[in-house]
Amino acid sequence: MSERKLLTREEIIRRLRATVKPKPNPQPPTVEQRTTERFNPNNTPTPAVIDAASAHVDAATRRMRQEAKEIAEAQDPRARYQRELDRFWQSQRDFEASLDEWDYSTGYRERRYRTTCHRGPGDPDWGL
Repeated sequence: MSERKLLTREEIIRRLRATVKPKPNPQPPTVEQRTTERFNPNNTPTPAVIDAASAHVDAATRRMRQEAKEIAEAQDPRARYQRELDRFWQSQRDFEASLDEWDYSTGYRERRYRTTCHRGPGDPDWGL
């Protein structure tokens, strides 16, 4: 029986590097290949180009109309008053929800504060 010799770390790395050959970089495409890819009329059919352009124009038109509507609403005093009322109403609802002893933030009805028999400075009922 022959004994196996333990290799040092450097020898292992040297052997691994000798077996691994780096991959050659791929050749860049030639000018003719790039021209064919860029200007080939078969890449995208004309109806698809027209559909994409019309969808882009439709989306831009919708955005511009929405912005014009928002600008008109911002100048309308009734809309401004309604926004203030809505903001006040929502803040009231948020405040009343914070006074509730139940927490619904997880999607379940849970007690906001856990009550225990232990009394200490970390408990919500400390000092009562």
